[in-house]
Amino acid sequence: MREAQIFISYRREDAAGYARAIYDELARRFGADRVFMDVDDIAAGQPFDEAIRRAVGASSVLLVLIGRRWLGEREGTLARINEPGDFVRQEVAAGLARGMRVIPLLLDGATMPTEAQLPDELRALSRRNALELDNARFAADIERLTGAVRQSLGEAPRGKAAPGTPMSTPASTPALWRWPLAAALVATAAGLALWLARSPQRPLVNGAWQATVVYDWPNARYDERFEFSGSGDELAGKASFLGVARGVLEGSLRGDELRFTTRTSEMSGAALVHRYAGRLVGDDEIRFTLQTEGGDSSHVPVEFVASRAGPATARTSR
Repeated sequence: MREAQIFISYRREDAAGYARAIYDELARRFGADRVFMDVDDIAAGQPFDEAIRRAVGASSVLLVLIGRRWLGEREGTLARINEPGDFVRQEVAAGLARGMRVIPLLLDGATMPTEAQLPDELRALSRRNALELDNARFAADIERLTGAVRQSLGEAPRGKAAPGTPMSTPASTPALWRWPLAAALVATAAGLALWLARSPQRPLVNGAWQATVVYDWPNARYDERFEFSGSGDELAGKASFLGVARGVLEGSLRGDELRFTTRTSEMSGAALVHRYAGRLVGDDEIRFTLQTEGGDSSHVPVEFVASRAGPATARTSR
């Protein structure tokens, strides 16, 4: 098992969709080899509790995802968090005992458990400063989380030099080098303009699309609408689920292939992540596969075709 520096602790029936979304974002920013999540990082046949102990021991930051069912409450008996063999309890207890940076993440309005609700070895968790993650502002919340994780790992914020790193300024550049530098910049700009002129154009994805989607439960047939925007490899916009518009997250466009996610919640409060993968066919058709993760039941992939519903935005260079 590879060494991990960021450990994601979650209860599957409480926050599986959020765990996957957070894992994907952190893996993109820090590298997949630095983020541990049980589904991806425990090999088949490997003892689960042993793998958890080793991963926590190799980590510097423990993220505790807390939704409305994190305690594992059950009718007529103690919540699962009170069982010594509960894996969530073992993960959090190990992180607290090691003095790790433990960051509780409160999902979609969930509240921090009180000391009285926790076993003795977890009571310190209730005194840790928590961050909130909400489906409606996921992009902003994940940026805040990324900053907290970077700080915990002792890394400089993205785009800023580490303390003590020397920085050159125009005033410190010797005059002898200024004219060659200016010439180089002009040449670079000319080369960039030539590359843009020859580069492939962005496909005609921008604009409005519509589709009839039959979901994987009885009598679930909905007319959905998609509105895409963006330039280069970026994909933004809205995508409806069950007739309600949702913000496009993690959108990307590679050639004629587009991918994005949306997020919703079930009546029980469980978070759902909807992963769309589409392929543009011609200029007026997108063939989609939709995979929904999380919630109270499993889902099979759903395939559908979206047709253009409005005028296309003009092509732009990549």
